[in-house]
Amino acid sequence: AKVQKYCLMSAAGSFTDWHVDMGGSSVWYHVVKGAKVFWLAPPTDANLEAYKKWITSPDQVSTWFGDVVGDDQLTRIKLEPGS
Repeated sequence: AKVQKYCLMSAAGSFTDWHVDMGGSSVWYHVVKGAKVFWLAPPTDANLEAYKKWITSPDQVSTWFGDVVGDDQLTRIKLEPGS
């Protein structure tokens, strides 16, 4: 069965590590308090190859993927209540 709906709630100080969302997924966020920060990298061939290497690397736990692809590949989006 396909996943059609799900609910994700985050407590203060929590994070979700870098990942590739399910194909064609769309998400609606409602920030009640605090902020939700997203770091995005375009799905270029080079970035996807770098992600494959990073996700299977034993150094993944100590290496931020953003450092692997570089600042020029990243977009930061910050959602706050009312935005």
